[in-house]
Formats: sequence, structure tokens, C-alpha cells
Amino acid sequence: MAKAAGLSDAAISDIENNKSKPTITTLRRISRVLGETISYLGCFELLPENTLGQKIKKARLYHGLTKEEFAKLLSVDTKSLRNWERDICRPLNKHLRVLHRYIQILKSGY
Repeated sequence: MAKAAGLSDAAISDIENNKSKPTITTLRRISRVLGETISYLGCFELLPENTLGQKIKKARLYHGLTKEEFAKLLSVDTKSLRNWERDICRPLNKHLRVLHRYIQILKSGY
């Protein structure tokens, strides 16, 4: 498994034994090897959706995107996305329209 995913045996062992949490990049590698979705491997369906920020973060993770990748897709800087996910500020309406598509997929994907 480790070799096929391009990871060390220690990295896989740490993930399996809950000693470390895999990054999105690591989940992508494992996902390809196992033929499972990133959202399944990350158990992202268990994340809360009480606030807009939590919904944004859950949608990003569900789609297997890093903050940098999701920010680029939304044409915003990473700091803005981070603030949205932390509920520090709210996205502009033009960004909400794009975000809505990602959040809607969450609702239909489970």
C-alpha cells in the first residue's frame, strides 16, 4: 500500500493508528490506490454543517481540495477562504453563487 501510494510505511502506520491525520494530498494518493473517494476515506460526512463556514470547509474537503486549490477555483485569495471557513467574514454574493454549487453537491452526495 505504502509503495503504491508513494508514501512511507511509517506514514501509513501513523494514519492507521491515528497518530497522524492525512492531508488532502495524502488522501488523494491513497484514494487512487484503493479506488475509494476522498470524501469516504476522510469521513467528511461526519463534519458539522451548523454554520456557513462549516459548510464551506466540508464542501472543500468533500471535493478533495486544499484551501489553495479551492480559493483558486473561487477566484479569491486563500486568506479570504480561511476567514470564510472560520466564520470570521461572509463571502460576497458573487462567491456565494459559486459556493452554492459545491455545497449542493454535498447534500445530494450522501
